[in-house]
Amino acid sequence: MPDGKPRTVSPRPMLITTDPPRHKALRQLISKGFTPKHISAMEPDVRAIVRSVLDSAKPGIELEYAEGIVAKIPVRIIADLLGAPAEDWEQFRAWSDASVGSADPDVKLSSQEAFGALTAYFRQLIDLREQNRTNDLISILMDAEVEGESLSHDELMSFLHLLLVAGNETTRNLIALGTVALINHPEQLRMLVHDPSLIPTAIEEMLRYVSPVTHMTRWATEDVDLRGKTIKKGQAVVLLYGAANRDEEVFGDTAEQFDITRRPNPHLAFGTGEHACLGLSLARLEARVFFEEFLARFDRVELTGEVLRMRSTMVPGVRTMHVRLGSANEGAAVR
Repeated sequence: MPDGKPRTVSPRPMLITTDPPRHKALRQLISKGFTPKHISAMEPDVRAIVRSVLDSAKPGIELEYAEGIVAKIPVRIIADLLGAPAEDWEQFRAWSDASVGSADPDVKLSSQEAFGALTAYFRQLIDLREQNRTNDLISILMDAEVEGESLSHDELMSFLHLLLVAGNETTRNLIALGTVALINHPEQLRMLVHDPSLIPTAIEEMLRYVSPVTHMTRWATEDVDLRGKTIKKGQAVVLLYGAANRDEEVFGDTAEQFDITRRPNPHLAFGTGEHACLGLSLARLEARVFFEEFLARFDRVELTGEVLRMRSTMVPGVRTMHVRLGSANEGAAVR
């Protein structure tokens, strides 16, 4: 700093905080890594990861479900998607936890430390892909162009940070809290065990009922009258997804009920419009495969202790959740 003045470092451009027209261009570029064909091709690998994690769960024995089972799956899938070696998967999980849960006393790494470690690691992966492209997401994004324009280094780095947190934390909370919902509604669990074809609609109901992301902030671009109140142009608006997903005007008298057969189910767990979550197909794939594999092995699941939540204002996930499972292979009946 030759002039003795501190330099202002501009924040990296983020897809979720970028407005059109740049937002549209970024979305078109990034979506090249999330095409239906690409996501569908991931299913065998996703299923293999889920099976390998579930192999450690045994019926009749108390186990820690949130961290011991569920948390291992999305982070491994994201790391695999990025082309990170398997030996780094658990480190990814630690960094991701710290990125959203720095207010939680159980998270020892600060969000700034996690951000720095992730930045250095992603830079290494990008440098490797500069020398040798593969078929992973980083290579796809580095080669993607829209109208002759590709992602800048900062935009690519920003998206990788977003992918790790959004793709990991939200999906693991969907699965963990969706399981809690099934435990608390045993008649719904019985229905799902006896009819696995309901798993896709059950996942949509979990998304509505759980709302893995609590809120998002936007700014009004014009004056809007809403239910007797006026939102002025330029005012910040906090969107509470959980409240929207329990709106009686949309979901009727059963808005507070957990119903895995609910149709239609216009929930807003993935957002909507031009800012709808790019990874929604991947999240649905992971959740579907997990419950297909889980319910094929276990038709009973019960809590054996309190569900402890992570202290996070945006993604208040599950820190600890002890359960006991019953084996479908042993013919145990769902109670």
